[in-house]
Amino acid sequence: MTATLLPLPDDPRIPALIELWPEIERQYANAHPRSFWLGGFEQILRENYPAANSASRKLTARHYAPFQLAAGHDVP
Repeated sequence: MTATLLPLPDDPRIPALIELWPEIERQYANAHPRSFWLGGFEQILRENYPAANSASRKLTARHYAPFQLAAGHDVP
């Protein structure tokens, strides 16, 4: 399956999650905060795009992540 970048849904939790990144990073510093953030973002996408494949949700979450990723933002 090919991953495609999903449009951001009009969901108020998305900007809130992006703004909360510094707090999440501080609070979960010893428990993989990036994975926690990406998982939360993917869950919101799953609720808004139930028919989207996992690779597309992962790609979209990584694309909008407010932190550096080792493989880059556009790698699913």
